[in-house]
Amino acid sequence: MADISQPSEVVQLIASRREHPGPLRRRISVRAAAKHATDLSGELFSEPAWRRIESGEKDPQDREIVLMAAAVNDLANDVVISPDDLDQRGRPTAAELFREWIRERTKADPALATIDPDLTPESLQQHLHKMLGEIRALKGVTAAERTQMEKALLAHLQSTLEAYGTQLRILRPR
Repeated sequence: MADISQPSEVVQLIASRREHPGPLRRRISVRAAAKHATDLSGELFSEPAWRRIESGEKDPQDREIVLMAAAVNDLANDVVISPDDLDQRGRPTAAELFREWIRERTKADPALATIDPDLTPESLQQHLHKMLGEIRALKGVTAAERTQMEKALLAHLQSTLEAYGTQLRILRPR
């Protein structure tokens, strides 16, 4: 049984990233994080439950860890927790669930239809979701303009990858 006198390493990481999501970024409240985890899952993830997990009073299930990490990433508007972070802190099952959640999220997003989630690193998929979220949150922008911006983002990414591939072919020793 887990020692619940203090939170596990993975919970400490999630709490730390929630409190300090990055330079010039405001802390994410437990209330906002729990609400977003509820929105992501479609099931209630209460503020008291989040607090019990962070305090070490409750040992979280792998699914709860994934929801917490995903909520913090989305609200930080950056990738501050990766599946590898979960794995390195002793939660390999949660890490694999997080990878699968990221893949499924990519498959479900029509803007990312051309992305193969099984070949694209999770970190890149997370960054794409972050950037698409920023585009979709813009005020005063029509749906058509958002779609155009999403397509421009993905076209730019594609051209960057193609340019890199060209550089590799040019520099490849014969």
